[in-house]
Amino acid sequence: MNTCATFKYYGWSSIGLETQDGVLLFDPFYRPYCGAEWFHLEDFCQANYICVTHGHEEHFLDVPALAKATGATVIGAPPLCRFMKRRHKFDASKLKPIDPAGFETISMPGFKITALPWKHRDINLVKALTKAVFHGNTTQLAWAWSSATNAPFYSPYTGFHIELPDGTTILNYNEGFNSKMTNAEIKALGARFRTDVLLAGMQLDFIDDVVRGVLALAPKTVILYPPHEKFHEMMGVTSKPWSDFAGAVRARCPETIVHVAQPGFQLELSPGSVPTQFRQAA
Repeated sequence: MNTCATFKYYGWSSIGLETQDGVLLFDPFYRPYCGAEWFHLEDFCQANYICVTHGHEEHFLDVPALAKATGATVIGAPPLCRFMKRRHKFDASKLKPIDPAGFETISMPGFKITALPWKHRDINLVKALTKAVFHGNTTQLAWAWSSATNAPFYSPYTGFHIELPDGTTILNYNEGFNSKMTNAEIKALGARFRTDVLLAGMQLDFIDDVVRGVLALAPKTVILYPPHEKFHEMMGVTSKPWSDFAGAVRARCPETIVHVAQPGFQLELSPGSVPTQFRQAA
């Protein structure tokens, strides 16, 4: 069977894209965290490129160790790359800054990569620290303190549009499906980018926002993944059922193939981005 790309979901926001030209990872994260440990360092060691969407700890903390173990090139917003160089002593040759505000494009062997901006739901780190101390919430305190000291929390939120040599396009919009994004902003992205496969974070009650994004970007296939499932459980926050997200997208976008990813999910695409097969790990 002729396959142009294979996707694998590792939990959190960690997604692998494997082609004959190499392996590109988004936000690899594998350490035990919030009671979850789905994969380990060795499961990511095939990486050639690492794209980082932003500097929150569950997106970033394992990137330096993995990049050093594999020699992979790290691609992210300029402040994130500066943090890697300053804090972790990375050589500039292993860092590829890419500006989402300017829709900057870089080309790596087998991958044309364009950065795009998105907006995160509101997080006030100072408020989170204060609240955690006041209420004695050690989990939230540890997260807020680690985010403030060990990760480039301030790095711009970055989506990635990937074009493969056969013309297949993938857009990872990460956590941008929320009420902060306006209809005009989302429609502008749809007008700018052709998207065959959309990687879409789903969380909380942002069902309508996921639907807005899928309608605007009009992908052939969408992979829905929960970027904060275990973190929210630890914090006592509840999201709408994943089946509700999938059902809403299918109802409004009947031509789009929808998958809900759990850790271990894999999807193979044939040339032209037509899904050939997928399986969910037991």
